[in-house]
Amino acid sequence: MEPQHPNSPLASAQQQLVRYEALFRLLDDLRPLDDVDAAARLCASRWKYIAQHGAWRLVLAQEPGFLCLAARRGAATVAPLESLPPWDAHHWRTQHPCVLDAGAALDPALPPDLAVEGGSEVLVTPITHSGVAVGLIGVASKAEPFSALDRKFIQLLGTQLADHLLHATLRAKALEELRARAYTDALTGALNRAAILDRLSGQLALARRMHVPLAVIIVDADHFKRVNDGYGHPAGDEVLRELCRRFRILARTSESFGRYGGEEFLFVLYPCGAHEARLAGNRIREGIAAAPFVIDPASGLELAVTVSLGAASTDGDPGATAETLISRADAALYRSKAEGRNRVTVAPPPESPPPPETTPEERVSR
Repeated sequence: MEPQHPNSPLASAQQQLVRYEALFRLLDDLRPLDDVDAAARLCASRWKYIAQHGAWRLVLAQEPGFLCLAARRGAATVAPLESLPPWDAHHWRTQHPCVLDAGAALDPALPPDLAVEGGSEVLVTPITHSGVAVGLIGVASKAEPFSALDRKFIQLLGTQLADHLLHATLRAKALEELRARAYTDALTGALNRAAILDRLSGQLALARRMHVPLAVIIVDADHFKRVNDGYGHPAGDEVLRELCRRFRILARTSESFGRYGGEEFLFVLYPCGAHEARLAGNRIREGIAAAPFVIDPASGLELAVTVSLGAASTDGDPGATAETLISRADAALYRSKAEGRNRVTVAPPPESPPPPETTPEERVSR
């Protein structure tokens, strides 16, 4: 059987079939990937089987800014962009597919990602949804210009890749928002009660394995009811938000905090003994009392806010549970309130239980 001429209809059909098979295999492998870096690497390694090229560059819209994927020689990079460089901005705005002479003096200049030594042309394809630009793909050829078949498959692959990554980033963002709602307090942005208790449980288990102490601190805003009654609940909400803003500044990297309930917040400190818990509590207390809270800049309303704190540590109580630690810290907080507020009280370790009484027979046997 005589070999087919490379430009014969039968040879062209066979080339299309091979490329379609490669494209469909790539799309099947791409479908489960929501990680942008992994998707970019996969496409970079397999693009050559679908269309000949020297380099490619895909820019996608995201909130905020843009995402830029660039690849050559089978390797890919992914980087965020705050704004579009001039070349991308020009083609994004015009939304016209075009083929550019790579050797000509282009204005705007070609991005370095698409500069291929000896390359002859660059194929630019804007990607739109309902007339709105959502992406831009540029592909640089090698020495030979793109064939009609190359152009067809570049457009197919570029559009499919852009659609997949746009949906992947949307899914990731939606999942992040759901996770944030599940774990954060809507008013303050701090961890919610369930999340901070979960954090305490995990860190307590780690403290036991590592044989190091852990501490909790309950922080309660002093006279908070007076704020709500005297200035209204919006003022009370602003006090809670400002408390968390200051907590974020005051907390060390080894300290987590969350809204435990109402105007109470729970700190988890690991590793941390009783002495360090007192120091941490005073650091928090002093940081809150250092400056008044600006409730309403327009009216100049400011409030002096203080907090009372109760701390408890696993020092002297290595078998402590989350419940017993919180109970001891809560009792210490009550003492801080009773003794005048704006102070830190550290709970003493629980008393060791007395040894069991022995019978006369047991004493004789010993």
